[in-house]
Amino acid sequence: MKSLFHDSYTRQMSLIVVVGLALSALVPATVQLFPGSAGFPVLAAAAVPFLLALALIIKPGIAGPNSGAVASTERLGSALLLYLSPVLLLNVVYPLVSPTMAAVDVDGVPLTLVVLASSITVPWMAQAACLPIYRVLGDLMAERNLEAITRKFCRYWPMMFVQSLPLVAVFAVPMWLASGWSATVMLDYVVLCVLHLLFVQSLVLANVANRRGLWAAAWSGYAAALFIAPTVWWLPPLVGTATQLLAMRSGLRHLGFTQRLGMRVFGLDLVRGLLMGAVLWADKFALFLVTKGDFNVVAVFAAMLPAVVAYNYYFVHLAPGVDRALNGLHRDIAEAPISALKGSSRRLSRVVDRSVLLTGAIAALLALSVSLVMSGVDPQQSLLAVTATLASWAFMVLTLLSYELDFIGEKTTPQIIGAVHLAVCVLAFAAGGLLGPLTGAAGGYLLLGAVDFVLIGIAWTLYKRHWSQPEYTLFWRHATTW
Repeated sequence: MKSLFHDSYTRQMSLIVVVGLALSALVPATVQLFPGSAGFPVLAAAAVPFLLALALIIKPGIAGPNSGAVASTERLGSALLLYLSPVLLLNVVYPLVSPTMAAVDVDGVPLTLVVLASSITVPWMAQAACLPIYRVLGDLMAERNLEAITRKFCRYWPMMFVQSLPLVAVFAVPMWLASGWSATVMLDYVVLCVLHLLFVQSLVLANVANRRGLWAAAWSGYAAALFIAPTVWWLPPLVGTATQLLAMRSGLRHLGFTQRLGMRVFGLDLVRGLLMGAVLWADKFALFLVTKGDFNVVAVFAAMLPAVVAYNYYFVHLAPGVDRALNGLHRDIAEAPISALKGSSRRLSRVVDRSVLLTGAIAALLALSVSLVMSGVDPQQSLLAVTATLASWAFMVLTLLSYELDFIGEKTTPQIIGAVHLAVCVLAFAAGGLLGPLTGAAGGYLLLGAVDFVLIGIAWTLYKRHWSQPEYTLFWRHATTW
């Protein structure tokens, strides 16, 4: 707890987190006090935390005043919008095409349900399927040499795609057992997952090269195909992949099946990706299995928006600052005296701490805003919206802390955290109505969120242990164990 209050910035961010989450928890009870008359006041109140979150996004204040604030704000806005293009585009397009898709059946199952099943599968599957590619490209990522990155990516990608295909079975088997779908429906689901697997792996190149425009072009093509031909369900991921293949151009001549990672290393990366990705994405998959897709999709997907926006903001705007501070520590270890090294270490710890807390504060404010909006629009779903939103905040913070632990070299702990979260996730949604008045999805999210808050406390303690002296953890720990 002391680490949360050692300077004014961390105290402010910690206070915002506590107040934002506490007020969000009070929203369902508050709405019930004013039945039928709280709609407009609740929606108006939602603007306040949203504007506060926007102010923190524009002026995070982590490194003090910035003389180039206007230009950096413009760059931040465009980069964040490009990075959030899948969220923005798909949230516009899906409601428009859903009626058309719902009119089409696949062996008695609405096409919308098959597409929904794929949509909640792909983000989790992508976390595992892309991790080995980042391992292969790791030595080239710092240089940002697009030609070299493309060449190496194309040499390894075909075989990595083949090696990743067993992931589809990992998700398809429980989906089949839980849904009872026919072979025809399951075939469509599997094909959708395979095409999306190809698509998300093709996006790694744009992500590694930091080409936000190329990333947005892929999702624009995907959304356009979905809008133009919503019932041609296989077309969007193919169009999205095609945009990336066009960008690779001459690098495509290096495509082949001779280069690959060893199966042991590849398999360990898949398991690591599945366990770490479970924290942010497993709840949607588990909820779908338990309900067979019969849950309030709007409430659950709206609930994850604060977490998704804050998480992406961290990697677009805050992670580069962490990288700069880390590079400064590297430089001082090689060249500077011990006194300078200690200063670099403190700066790195401060930047990482403030970045994590700022991300949590932005997500907490946006969670309050979304809780108020959802409760104002549909008071009957207020309890589900709020419990899912608060749980999603916990998922995001726990994922971010796991990422920081993994980043500093603590590989096992994030996987244990992910495994515990996954086990509790399955039990929470399978338990159904064991929580008295909080039944179904709301009860599941309440139980899972409560456990994750405990896991956050454990993860924060471990995170501080490793990041309070990063020079020791990163460089000297292994030397001193001899």
